[in-house]
Amino acid sequence: MSKFELQRRNFLKSCLSKSVAGAGAYASLSSLGMMNAFAQTSGDYKALVCLFLFGGNDSYNMLIPTSNSAYNQYSDAREGLAIPRADILRASARGSDGNDYGFHPSMEGVRTLFNQGNLSVVGNVGALVAPTSKTDYENGRVPLPPRLFSHNDQQDFWHSLKTDVPQPRGWAGRMADAMVDANRNSRLSMNISMSGRNLFQVGDNTSPYAMSSSGIVPMGGLNRSSRNAQEQRRIEAFDAMMKNSYDNIYANEFAKVKSRSEMLSTFVGDALSSARAFTTPLPAENGIAQSLSTVAKMIDSRSTLNMNRQIFFVGVGGWDTHSDQLSRQQGLLKSLSDALKYFYDLTVEMRLQDQITTFTAADFGRTLGSNGSGSDHGWGGHQLVMGGAVDGKKIFGEMPELVIGGAQDSGRGRLIPTTSIDQYAATLASWYGLSASDIADIFPNLGNFSNVNLGFV
Repeated sequence: MSKFELQRRNFLKSCLSKSVAGAGAYASLSSLGMMNAFAQTSGDYKALVCLFLFGGNDSYNMLIPTSNSAYNQYSDAREGLAIPRADILRASARGSDGNDYGFHPSMEGVRTLFNQGNLSVVGNVGALVAPTSKTDYENGRVPLPPRLFSHNDQQDFWHSLKTDVPQPRGWAGRMADAMVDANRNSRLSMNISMSGRNLFQVGDNTSPYAMSSSGIVPMGGLNRSSRNAQEQRRIEAFDAMMKNSYDNIYANEFAKVKSRSEMLSTFVGDALSSARAFTTPLPAENGIAQSLSTVAKMIDSRSTLNMNRQIFFVGVGGWDTHSDQLSRQQGLLKSLSDALKYFYDLTVEMRLQDQITTFTAADFGRTLGSNGSGSDHGWGGHQLVMGGAVDGKKIFGEMPELVIGGAQDSGRGRLIPTTSIDQYAATLASWYGLSASDIADIFPNLGNFSNVNLGFV
């Protein structure tokens, strides 16, 4: 084996074990997609930002009834998980059930946004194929999402809204396919992930561009500005390998991916360097806020990147609170609330608050009852939607009765959703600019529901 061949093999082995700079493998393939009639002007920018709470948020302690009888029902059902009534942050929030609601005591930022009219709650959202009552569920009268209450399966359903197995495409990916002409002149994918590869943003012709919470992930050992002789020899070897033609189709594709990765890494890095220095202070030790700071820099660089439409994905772990929930959720909800307030303030600083809509999602809600010190895998749960375009200071959707064994309890305090993910997502997609015909195609279960636009944005 020649010295060059050995060097080539070792280098490829090293590269395969590392990140692809968050770019090449997930870079935009949108130029290969079907072009549609979607046309945008340079000033018509919009972004969706998804905060996915991996593990399943116990949202019954995020939004809490404060009316007398409703709070008593909540307290009885939650047992040791109930938040003391005096600690609840009161808000101008009234649900479809006529009850008043407030927020978890750690969520001052969210309460402020809500009362200012820049945030709303969508109540009891969850995985549904068709409207489902307790009787329907118990007698198997309607189709159900696959493997309810399983983390992986419910994450996949949230991301794809498909009942097929496997689910190769997500609804953000399908949206990017349908709106490929929105970013006609950009080299970058419409879909940007702060959390690596995800089903949500994969389409037929589009894959997410992956970044870290602090920005691009450059390829190790390829510092082209270095004057180190060994570094330069490594770069020369890399360039030679990437330009070579191989008999193996995988080797050829790998070379293309790595070359595209480095190109996009440089392109995005240069664009980020032109973003403004924000004056809004970053919350200390808040990973969600750090990711959203990078999202803001990408949005601020939209002109350089030639972007009119962008969808961002931020994954947030730690929400599987089977134990020590009261203590753990205090920190989780505070981090989420502080990050949301910070990001909204950044959108105001950019004067784009009406053009950016941020929303939460999670595997599922959690059980209404306690397992002793936490809650278990549930079904429906409340979600937050934030932005200047949001019809704020409201609770949308039908609020559930918080009663163990009640009309919406499918068993063990797992409350059946009253709003489907398809309805929630289609409402966001409509605001984003997706046509009615594309919405019908992209959200496969939407036709089973009478209300296809919830009107919260």
